[in-house]
Amino acid sequence: MNRKNMFWGLLLIVIGILFLGRNMDWWDFSIFFRGWWTLFLIVPSFISLIKQENIGSSFLIFFLGILLLLACQDVIDWDILWKIFVPVIIIVIGLSILFRNRRVRNTKVNAKEYVAIFSGVDEVIKEIKSDFKVTSIFGGVELDLRDVTLKEDLMIDCFCLFGGVDIRLPENVKLEISGTPIFGGIENKYRNKEDSKVTIYVNHVTIFGGMDLL
Repeated sequence: MNRKNMFWGLLLIVIGILFLGRNMDWWDFSIFFRGWWTLFLIVPSFISLIKQENIGSSFLIFFLGILLLLACQDVIDWDILWKIFVPVIIIVIGLSILFRNRRVRNTKVNAKEYVAIFSGVDEVIKEIKSDFKVTSIFGGVELDLRDVTLKEDLMIDCFCLFGGVDIRLPENVKLEISGTPIFGGIENKYRNKEDSKVTIYVNHVTIFGGMDLL
């Protein structure tokens, strides 16, 4: 699924739900509702999250926009807003220090798991000896498997939360994809070889994140 199309599709769904609720007298809604200006924080940061650009700062701005909107709607108190947001900023800064960018290139044999939490992983893999997992949380993982020669099937399990995963696959393999996208998606650009004797199985859970198979 194209991420740009996914964003506009989700935006139209939200707008439709808001107008439906107003017409059914479930809630009051107008274009210039209380806190409408927070959309100038929420929408651009959400687009950046979909595009996987500046994920950490985009999430902070998105989170702040949501909190400000809730405060404007009297859902939460302004005092509670600052009690929540300031500690979250401190936590995020601490996590970013613990999980700084770690980029390793040209690894001979694959690892059993690749993890990027508020960081990035970028590896070119020459040989695969086992199935592996990929975890991306507010980070990015890029794996290049194009130099790998597979002799048996391969299973790749991916979990993506507010992050991104790009995997470049070797030629002449069959690709099968399964998973659960939750406000996220996977885009398959790989030229599948249906007659191949070797299959790569990709199982994914994407939550406000995205995957590209190339």
